Amino acid sequence: MPYRSATLLCTFLLLVACSPSNDQTPPPKLFKQQREALDQAKAVEAGQKQAAEQQQKEIEKQSQ
Repeated sequence: MPYRSATLLCTFLLLVACSPSNDQTPPPKLFKQQREALDQAKAVEAGQKQAAEQQQKEIEKQSQ
């Protein structure tokens, strides 16, 4: 009988510990600055690619 009570108590504690919390705080913004820097770098890269393609087209026009 004491084992039954101990088992029930352990099961209850396990369920309470594993249940989702009702805390509504948002998760922290991890690596926010790094993500913003990466987005900016991608935007710059797109602009550079476009400029390089335009320059290549101009070079091809001049060589013809």
